[in-house]
Parts: sequence; structure tokens; C-alpha cells
Amino acid sequence: MAHYSILITSSPYEGQHAQRAVSFINSAIAQGHTVNNVFFYGQGVHHANGFMVEVGDEFYPLAAWQALKNDHNVTLLLCITAAVKRGIVGEQEAASAGVSGANLAEGFEQAGLGEFFTALHDCDKVVQF
Repeated sequence: MAHYSILITSSPYEGQHAQRAVSFINSAIAQGHTVNNVFFYGQGVHHANGFMVEVGDEFYPLAAWQALKNDHNVTLLLCITAAVKRGIVGEQEAASAGVSGANLAEGFEQAGLGEFFTALHDCDKVVQF
């Protein structure tokens, strides 16, 4: 069975990329493959915005990512540099920058590109959405 790393560079509501990514991951896991991590980079960091609100019956990416984390222990890594540039901050960054609150959603871990590249050594395939 294969070990996957998933790279998310599209924003949460850019087409159906998020829904396809989550579907791919669920399918891979159901087939016995392992998803080592999901790395959110560039516009993809917006997936970790804890201030996103579910709207009607639309696909809600934040809840889908958190379900993958909770149900399958999929590691959700967020590029800290790309996130801070786009206003996605954890409590530590919020305090040091003097902003009023953190908006990093539960379940996401901040990481650098180096950590993601190191994790790639433990996977067979990388899939980007």
C-alpha cells in the first residue's frame, strides 16, 4: 500500500478542489493506503481559518478537514509563513503581533516548508489540489 502526502494550494472555495481532495483522501484510506499528512500552502492556508462559518448545505471544508483529523488521525500541517502573511494566526503569533485574537482552527499544526519536505521522504506519492 502507498503512503501519500497531500499538498493543498487552492483556497477553500476555489471550485471543487477541497471537496475532491477530501474525497481522494477518504478513498485512499478506505483502500488501505496511508495519508501521512496534508500540507496547506499559499492560498491553501485559508482552509485553517477558524472564523469560517458553515453556510447552508454547501460543502464545509473546515469540518471535513477536522473530521479527517479526528476519524483517521491525518496530520494537518499549515505553512506558518504563508499563514501569517494571509492573516491566519495562532495564539502565540496573535500575542506577539498584538492582534486581538487567534483564528487558527482546531486540529491544524503550524509547520515550515522544511518540515514538509522532510516528511516527503516518508511517502511514495504527493498529490496536489
